Amino acid sequence: MNKFNVLFIFLLLILGSCKNAGFNNSDTVLARAYGSYLYVSDLDGLVPVGAGTSDSLAICRNYIDNWVKNQLLISQAEKNLTDVQKDFSRQLTDYRNSLIIYKYESELIRQSLDTVITDEEIDNYYQANRQNFKLNNNIVQVVFAQVSNESPKKAKIKSLVKSDLQEDRDSLEFYCLRYAEDYQIVDEDWIIFDELLMRVPIKVNNPETWLNKNKFVELKADNGYYYVNFIDFMLRESISPLAMQRNNIKSIIINMRKKMLIRAMKDEIFEQAMKDNDFEFF
Repeated sequence: MNKFNVLFIFLLLILGSCKNAGFNNSDTVLARAYGSYLYVSDLDGLVPVGAGTSDSLAICRNYIDNWVKNQLLISQAEKNLTDVQKDFSRQLTDYRNSLIIYKYESELIRQSLDTVITDEEIDNYYQANRQNFKLNNNIVQVVFAQVSNESPKKAKIKSLVKSDLQEDRDSLEFYCLRYAEDYQIVDEDWIIFDELLMRVPIKVNNPETWLNKNKFVELKADNGYYYVNFIDFMLRESISPLAMQRNNIKSIIINMRKKMLIRAMKDEIFEQAMKDNDFEFF
């Protein structure tokens, strides 16, 4: 039995005894690479609770192998790089400062940001920036249902889908829940036309022309019947309706408020520091 296998049998015993308590014997050396040492305590928390013996050993062996390889690579790099190339003090300082600023700004936003956005604010932003909300896809408002060939309520569901009366929507929901394979009642919302085509096997070569010519579609397929009532549609490159952009506009307004809050904080700090003569230019 070679030394490496003996080491892992020993490690297995340690894993078994420390499974719940964790590693705590920092004097037990597992590996050495030049002047660096890896201890059992360095593996604390490495193995997930409940891992089997073979998995635990595989995880530990892989970690130790990688540790040794990394130490050897670091040593090689240290020998071959100049002192200037190995000097990361400025990058580390910049990185630390960036993290501190980010943490402070995040805490400021958490404590002070007003996240309440009124419908009036959303509408005002939408009206002022309509040209920024052009559609990338054709969208539709539809009522549709898919029913199996054996469904006893095909005719009823077809009639309700075809209806444009609002009072028929609740009835359609009732029948679809019980007798439909799939359905969508989004006559007040919008969905992308291509997404609808993934659920309804309509063959469409020219969406723009097709949408202009079709109001109600009944389609017989191997898996049943499809009934689709197109309430409205909008073509790509037209202005997206407010209903589709509401959440997007909320995010935009929130981000604008974040930037304003941070800008105001920076200006306040600058003005106060100027009054206190805390800085000067040379």
